[in-house]
Amino acid sequence: MILAFFGFCILTVLLLLSLLFDRAKRRSLPRCQRALLVIAHPDDETMFFTPTLHGLRLSGSNIYMLCISTGNSNGLGVKRKYELASAFIVHGLSLDNLTILNYDNFQDGFIQWSKEELAKVILRHMQMLDVDLVITFDEGGVSAHPNHIGCFRALQYLYTNGLIPAGVQIFVLESVSFWRKYVILLDALISSFHSTFLYISSPLLYITAWRAMWAHRSQLVWFRCLYMLFSRYVLINTLKRIHAQPRYPVLKKKSHLHC
Repeated sequence: MILAFFGFCILTVLLLLSLLFDRAKRRSLPRCQRALLVIAHPDDETMFFTPTLHGLRLSGSNIYMLCISTGNSNGLGVKRKYELASAFIVHGLSLDNLTILNYDNFQDGFIQWSKEELAKVILRHMQMLDVDLVITFDEGGVSAHPNHIGCFRALQYLYTNGLIPAGVQIFVLESVSFWRKYVILLDALISSFHSTFLYISSPLLYITAWRAMWAHRSQLVWFRCLYMLFSRYVLINTLKRIHAQPRYPVLKKKSHLHC
């Protein structure tokens, strides 16, 4: 009886996953020739963007990555550069397409980066690589890290001010609530019905994510191991288009009371 129950549960989960994979195939990003992923630190690509990276790769896109910092907050910047290169190879990407910056004004830490200065750097790489699609974090930064949010604010600045090159589409990775972040199966159901752009990793890609994270050994402490086990971002990515924001604060009109 117990074996039959567990067999039923496993079959139900497999059928559900099959349905979700089918939905995800029909909700991928628009086809593009050259995509640029903008991240803040080495390991962001694996911890947050693995489903999107492989979805784009399997669709035939040429994927470039711009990492804004070396992740040198603990003095491990040089080591983390090599770790990112190793993880990049695990993801099946060419090292010729990887750029890691190390500018004094964009160092790893809980500080705000200048959106205007970072926007210039990102725009230069967009033009140089001639990309037609760019992906980064959204306004929540997934984990609320100011460097993640800094990547979003820079692209938001470019978009709002009409500086994005013609034909380039900008997408951002959606931040979700804490409970959705760590209840993977339930979140997969919610995402499959409510998200316009969706990637769900297969079990094989889940193993690839772990292999890539193993390349980031300097960062593989206990709480990141738990993250890799339970976080939806290792298996599920939902994305949305970036939207323009008002250039100036919107002033609320004063209400006039008539007696």
